[in-house]
Amino acid sequence: RTHWDIRGRKEIVWRCVSRLYKKKSDIDCPARTLKEPELQETVLQAVNELIAEKDGLLSRLIDSIEQGLSGRNAEKVLELDKRLETLEKALIEKANAGQGYGELTEQIDALQEEKQKLLLEDANGEGLRQRMKEIVEFLKRQETAVAEYDEGLVRKLIERITVYDDRCDVEFKSGIVIEVYV
Repeated sequence: RTHWDIRGRKEIVWRCVSRLYKKKSDIDCPARTLKEPELQETVLQAVNELIAEKDGLLSRLIDSIEQGLSGRNAEKVLELDKRLETLEKALIEKANAGQGYGELTEQIDALQEEKQKLLLEDANGEGLRQRMKEIVEFLKRQETAVAEYDEGLVRKLIERITVYDDRCDVEFKSGIVIEVYV
């Protein structure tokens, strides 16, 4: 978001950051500049299209998200716990017998790291589930099209907007992408 000053008339426009800092980024972004009212209209179109399709979309969306997130890693974590338990018992036996156990500790560390990654993945899934819940609640409450641009709503619903020559892809935080031709 940047300001243009055209012969004393100020205008707010949106540009790719690599175009604003072309010398620093060394990237030549071909994305066109959008005036803020045009971008706001694009967002309104996408939100209203989502609202218009909400009945068919909601059930499919909820089902697919739940299916994708439900206990994705639970079985893997249980399997890792069993392997960790076995290795820990072997470690104790070797330690009590005065034998070397360096290799076992490395294996245990690697398995614990793998387990942490899986648990973190599941936690990120919970974040997605929460964002999905917010979008579903908004759609259920929304009976009519949104008439006015609302910055708070946009920050709550929209993840990113990708600008092309003929369209903008509005990606919602739920992962839904709506193409708006401009």
